[in-house]
Amino acid sequence: MITLDSSRLDAYLARLGIDAPPSPTLEALDALIAAQLARIPFENIDPLLGRPVRIDVDAVFDKLVTHRRGGYCFELNTLLAAALTALGYTVTPLAARVRWGVADSVQTPASHMLLRVEVAHRSYLADVGFGGPTPFRALPMSAPAASSFPYRLTVAPDSAMPGAFHCQDLEVRGAQGWLKVYRFDLSPQPWIDFISRNWYISTHPDSIFTQRLMLARSDGDVRLTLANGELAERRADGTLRRQTLTSADDVIDAVVNRFQVELDADLRDGLGRVLPTLLHA
Repeated sequence: MITLDSSRLDAYLARLGIDAPPSPTLEALDALIAAQLARIPFENIDPLLGRPVRIDVDAVFDKLVTHRRGGYCFELNTLLAAALTALGYTVTPLAARVRWGVADSVQTPASHMLLRVEVAHRSYLADVGFGGPTPFRALPMSAPAASSFPYRLTVAPDSAMPGAFHCQDLEVRGAQGWLKVYRFDLSPQPWIDFISRNWYISTHPDSIFTQRLMLARSDGDVRLTLANGELAERRADGTLRRQTLTSADDVIDAVVNRFQVELDADLRDGLGRVLPTLLHA
């Protein structure tokens, strides 16, 4: 079990703009998810620059809270899990296979971390680490979500076969209908198993995390995303605005001011070296 002591919990809540530790209710869980999506961005700057990524809770807290950086699923959801545990929630880490933008015939590894959280004897999916299409509040696992909510869980096709594991697909509503985000089952994942997954994601030359700059953050009802120089603003009603950033300085300005990532001189220099190649690939 990972958790935060009282001083670190207070610092985490302050990072989210929350004054006092809330009771472990569904309303508080939704508020924590929304606040973390707004205050702690999804970003992959370290693996892109070839810097090591540690996912033990001490390293994650130091990076995301003390140094006001962001991270990806193994960091963001580790921090959320530790905070939720400290607040009295029961949290179980799960693993998912990414299906976002992937053809049905293509197999993918179980490379994404998500969380199962128990609230008032019911299970909910909580995830602050997928990037763009990340649910902005907890999603019930045993009952349909509200029809107005643009995310849903469906039984995965291979789960319908006798003897198959019970897998579910997280889907998001898009302009062309429902799109698959990732596939998972309810097998609890030991924390140690994420170490090798993190190593692959953050170091393998075929990993998208080592090939392309990616950031995401919620800003009110707008979900901001950045892929190299492509900045997108998607509103809750589905309205989409795109902008192409053509210089490294413009991208770094967006990283700092739109996505609120604090960059030291080394990170600025590193991005300044790799961005010209990424922007003109």
